[in-house]
Amino acid sequence: MTTATQPRLRVSAALSDDEYALPKHLTTPTTGRGPRVGDMIWDLTPYVPRTAGTLRLVFSHGFDDDTAMRTAKAYMYSRFHRAVVASHVTAHVKPLKLTGAVQELACVRIVMDDLRGVGAGRLSEVSRDHLVAVLAVWKRGSASSTASLVTTLKHIAAHGPYLHPDALKVPTWPGRTAAAVAGRPPRPAENSTVRIPEEIMTPLLRAAVFYVVTASKDILAARCEVRNLREAARRRPVHTHGRARVNFLTFLAKRREAGRGLPALPLGAAYLRPNAPVADGVVQAPNISLIELMSGGTEFGQKLKTEVEAIAAEVGVEQGGLDTPMTIWAESGRPWRERLEPMGVNREVDYLRTACWIVMAYLSGMRDVEVRMLGRDCAFTEPGDDGRIRHKIRGRVYKHRGLSGDEAEWVVLDIVHQAVTVLLELHDDPDFLFGYWGTENTGYQLTSQVPERLRRFRDHLNELFSSENGLFIPNDTSAVALIDETEELNLERGETATEPDAADEEERESEGIPWAFETRQFRRTVAWHIANQPFGVVAGTRQYQHARTAMFEGYAGTSESGFAAEVAANDAVARLDYLEDLYRDWSDGGASAGGAAARISAEFERIRRELGDLPGVVASPSRLRTMLTHLAKTLHPGVLNDCFYQAATAVCRKRAKVLGRPLPLLNMCLSCPNARRSAVHLPRLTTARNHALTELELPKRDREALPRLQLTALTDFVAELDELIEGIRTTTSDEESGSRHG
Repeated sequence: MTTATQPRLRVSAALSDDEYALPKHLTTPTTGRGPRVGDMIWDLTPYVPRTAGTLRLVFSHGFDDDTAMRTAKAYMYSRFHRAVVASHVTAHVKPLKLTGAVQELACVRIVMDDLRGVGAGRLSEVSRDHLVAVLAVWKRGSASSTASLVTTLKHIAAHGPYLHPDALKVPTWPGRTAAAVAGRPPRPAENSTVRIPEEIMTPLLRAAVFYVVTASKDILAARCEVRNLREAARRRPVHTHGRARVNFLTFLAKRREAGRGLPALPLGAAYLRPNAPVADGVVQAPNISLIELMSGGTEFGQKLKTEVEAIAAEVGVEQGGLDTPMTIWAESGRPWRERLEPMGVNREVDYLRTACWIVMAYLSGMRDVEVRMLGRDCAFTEPGDDGRIRHKIRGRVYKHRGLSGDEAEWVVLDIVHQAVTVLLELHDDPDFLFGYWGTENTGYQLTSQVPERLRRFRDHLNELFSSENGLFIPNDTSAVALIDETEELNLERGETATEPDAADEEERESEGIPWAFETRQFRRTVAWHIANQPFGVVAGTRQYQHARTAMFEGYAGTSESGFAAEVAANDAVARLDYLEDLYRDWSDGGASAGGAAARISAEFERIRRELGDLPGVVASPSRLRTMLTHLAKTLHPGVLNDCFYQAATAVCRKRAKVLGRPLPLLNMCLSCPNARRSAVHLPRLTTARNHALTELELPKRDREALPRLQLTALTDFVAELDELIEGIRTTTSDEESGSRHG
């Protein structure tokens, strides 16, 4: 076995302070050539268009001396300009992306500081003993952070020929990956991103769609009302003395006539009136600034403010105060929230922005950055091959791409286009759909911190829509279930269980913890749902079926986003899960019938012998899944039966070319040698039989109106289903009889 030798690197000349820090191809005439090496701050923000904040490398502090600072500059310069192999275990060699520069410089500071802490004041002084010592320091933290620091140190070593002030002279764990050095376990084959449970995702999506379709109209109307009030107040001339009171009394008369109180101070501004009581979440004090705005825009004097306070105590106050009414929430029969006030409008605009993100991310499969970087002209339609109109999104894919990404298109549902329309009305950024005006200092800014926005939206929905039956978006109780499973396992081992306090037990079961949303979970969840849909996990939810057709159609034609591969990976796992359930059912004595039943049972028997299982017991779940993999490749789960496809015996194969459809055709399996039915199919077969009988048991006059061929086909279909149902039941009876006599 030969060992790959590292290519000899040509030592470069020392860096001049006048050199530009960035490669020329990352700059444009608009941005200019950027910072120079001698600058103490390298501002990369103009060169990363999809950043929501500032991207600056600061060298003025965090380094022990000038040599360390210059070494860090030389390292960052080299990482931007060169692709140097840091580990021959990996084949990925690319220059450092600007988006990772801040994190990388932070790691460089930590590496230098920790090496100094174990006795190596310079990189050139580092020995193998120092590497052992610093690794021990890093391993006090997480394996992930340790691997990151090891990776940085490997890169520092690889770029040594270009670090003139100081450089490593010892190899850094050659032949081992950073993960192996850190002791981080290998990544699992299945995507480890947590899926959002359906009981949490369903109400979240329902509320997000409600916000996009319905609440958006109320929010935008309220925002328009506030803008009109402010514009009218700006245009009014300065009023003469006493005019403010006249305007207020006119405003008050209209409120009395409508049976409404004065606008209440927002709960978020209750600190302005610390002594004011709060009843049912409403501060019992008037919102003077809103009353001033709605009654003419003139600032009230202290005497008038005192009079307003007294009148508010008489007529009462109402939450919000603006005139824009709120739409009825169908589930409660009441407005979805109280009327708004300016501060509440701003908050609801933010929630609406989050709702649009949820709809677009979840119902397209796009990644977070792909959603937030969409342009204002991203939505378009075009006819498909079948003549139907396709709703599409045009954007860019950034993962494993260059800094500017690659163009891509997604086929989406109509509701995604509705979300785009809402955002176009909500935002006025000339470039980005999710860009909006912040302040005079920040200018236009891109929506950021999406996980935190998702969590705030979750809490807001629970405030709006929860009922006596529980939270609108329930808490995650999986941790409670895990505790229960642990207690059951302890009992099986003969350990004595601690009797929990009744109050603690009830609180633990009812509360759980709020689900911690992360952006990656949405893509992972929809991919999993699409892959698992044929297995009944989301059976009956036509939305997912539609999404599967529309979204996968788009991804099948374009591979840029990689979503089709994620669906395929989830599909493979789902098949294996389903096949494992079939094996366990068979091992527990479950019945099966159909042309493939004997063949699959024989294969299950062979696997059980090799595993050394006892009936009803699986000795090694991981080995079982490995041994079932070959069957999963031919398995096609169906409603009335499962197909273990073999081309030589498939009944549907002859008709596939005629119909122009892919194999297998699952509606031709009832009498096929590849079909297998088990207890899971029995209720579905019974339902299909009952539906057919309903047609045959129509009154004589209605039945005679049916075509003769249809009656014959229905009769034959019922007879065939009866035979299949009896086949499963007979097998079950025979096995139960055998087990009793055995």
